[in-house]
Amino acid sequence: MNARTLASCSPLALGLALAACAPDYVPMPARDGSADAPAPSKDAPAIPDRPAPDVPGFDVFVDVPVVIDPDQPAVPDDAARDGAADGRADANDASVDAPRDASLDGPVGDGGALPNLIPVISNPQIQERTFAAGSCEVMEGCTMAGNRRLLRFDLTTPNVGTGDLYLGAPTAAGRPAGMFEYGTCHMHWHLRGYADYRLLDLAGREVGRGHKQSFCLLDSGRYMGMGTDIPAADRYNCGNQGIHAGWMDVYGRSLDCQYVDITGVPPGVYRIRAQINIERVVRESRYDDNETFFDITIPPPADSDAGFDGGVSFDPTLACSGATEGLTRNCGWQVEGPARTCTPGARVEVGCNQGCMPPLGVCAGDPMLRICPGTTPCQDLTAIASNDDSCPGDGGPTRLCSMTSFTCPASGRYTILSGSYRAGGAYECHLDVR
Repeated sequence: MNARTLASCSPLALGLALAACAPDYVPMPARDGSADAPAPSKDAPAIPDRPAPDVPGFDVFVDVPVVIDPDQPAVPDDAARDGAADGRADANDASVDAPRDASLDGPVGDGGALPNLIPVISNPQIQERTFAAGSCEVMEGCTMAGNRRLLRFDLTTPNVGTGDLYLGAPTAAGRPAGMFEYGTCHMHWHLRGYADYRLLDLAGREVGRGHKQSFCLLDSGRYMGMGTDIPAADRYNCGNQGIHAGWMDVYGRSLDCQYVDITGVPPGVYRIRAQINIERVVRESRYDDNETFFDITIPPPADSDAGFDGGVSFDPTLACSGATEGLTRNCGWQVEGPARTCTPGARVEVGCNQGCMPPLGVCAGDPMLRICPGTTPCQDLTAIASNDDSCPGDGGPTRLCSMTSFTCPASGRYTILSGSYRAGGAYECHLDVR
């Protein structure tokens, strides 16, 4: 549906430290999801002893904004399938004689620079939610029917290596059987078994397990100033998957299945463990940094009169507590990078709609946009602009894409939020600004 170049520090340690301390961070688009009860729609093992991470526990609903500059891109599908002008090749295409490690089934690089993926956990949220027996998340094994308690969090996977990760089109000929799977609930392709989430007590015993996530790997944004700017049309996406060097993929906490079910887990201090690329389906320059831990304190369930785990919040980036849709909802939004600057009084256009004339950005699915004055996420009533379905007359799939314009506020700062029309649903919004 994340950035990095680190000198003299391990990428994992620095990534964790910055995710915990950054005062202004926010990842970009989301994408993956399944529905709860249908809402009306427009269209284990113990771990070895190791030092606790230098990351404090977080209270419920106290999010450490994680800062990302998400305005960036990839190789168009046709160029990608030809091997791409910059030398990236699809190692799963029998017509490409790319070197590969015989021990791996996944794609490899061009024989030179390789990617290096690291996981970064941030923005935890504890939520109670009721699921219908027929909901996608129950049928896909993410949770169980009934009232459940969920530990949600963002997982950012930056490519801190020197080479691009390039997977290409999931439907390309010659792919190993079972490498990709098509999500029938959210209607796009995923790399199978990419991430694994567990909740451990401080003795290393498993007390909760997340659904083994399959990911659509794409360019969500640049990671901590790494990489170079790339036009929206050239960024990797679910149809042409990959992560550029210095870029990151972000799975936001509001997405379907992005959680560990902690129903029945007693209050206390625990550790979230996230592992990526465990089966080495993607070739990397190193694998010893594919695991991360995050300490968190789980409080007792809130009194029923107080609402879901602490009462009403005014943070629109929190996951919605039930099936909901529409532009005016105040939950389930994703911040598109740090606040941006503009000239007060000037006209600004923001979009992820290649169907408008002239086009601005690229989208997939059914995204919405909200523009907030200043440097923080806002609710519907204080937004300075919002949009769902711009240029609907284009007649194609981009009729559901979004674009909006507004007058730059007196502060000269604004923040972009994106979200799926159906909260938790799959979408891509590769933004451009003019």
